[in-house]
Amino acid sequence: MTQSLSRIRSEAFRRQAGRCFYCNVLMWVDDGPSFARTHSISIHQAEWLRCTAEHLLARQDGGKDIADNIVAACLRCNRMRHQGWKKALPAERFVKHVRRMLSRKVWHRSQVFERGLIASG
Repeated sequence: MTQSLSRIRSEAFRRQAGRCFYCNVLMWVDDGPSFARTHSISIHQAEWLRCTAEHLLARQDGGKDIADNIVAACLRCNRMRHQGWKKALPAERFVKHVRRMLSRKVWHRSQVFERGLIASG
């Protein structure tokens, strides 16, 4: 029996304790405005922290909608992995890129760092 992509994403979200696979930011699934209020960030900023289903092997490269190929990633990481390169960076290489940017505190807006939404990792 195959699972829906939303169910696989939800399972990845739980398995990852609600943190993005790439940047370790705390994410939300169902209620962005509540998440924004709780963490004192704008709704616009919260939207970038929405949980998405990220394919480790991109669909365009033959990746399937199966649990072994799906992780939970914030919208920012998901979009950035697929923008700016002719082909999506391999997941391992993208993790290194994101972590380098995080060390400079430039991957997310300053409020995300100030509110402690990123776990060291």
